[in-house]
Amino acid sequence: MSACKSQPNAGSSCSTGGLPPGAPFVLPEGATALNISDAVVDKVGAMLAEEGDPNLKLRIFVTGGGCSGFQYGFAFDDETKADDTCVEAGGIKVLVDASSLQYVAGAQIDYEDKLEGARFVIRNPNAASTCGCGSSFSV
Repeated sequence: MSACKSQPNAGSSCSTGGLPPGAPFVLPEGATALNISDAVVDKVGAMLAEEGDPNLKLRIFVTGGGCSGFQYGFAFDDETKADDTCVEAGGIKVLVDASSLQYVAGAQIDYEDKLEGARFVIRNPNAASTCGCGSSFSV
């Protein structure tokens, strides 16, 4: 079991903690929604091939919780919603809803398979601090 401890993220920027209710997040012109690594493309591509459903896409989302305030989530989804941003990389599609995008815009999504285990990793420039285990963050 890993202990979660806040670790400052050098070079991060702080947000005001979200948008007012009803205000949709709009990605600034020229900004990159997400940066998807080749390792993610390879791993997700293999997982999707096992599923056998060509309509599935990887959904990345943010929910309240975790030891730092927000936590990342990953799921396969066959439905694209009206407020989703879709990022295509190497034959896979990654979806992020507008509410989550405000917290992960510009993040590097990677996949690591090391001695400690295999996991998706998000290097988030919007996080003021992260949990020691890397699955939660604060803004």
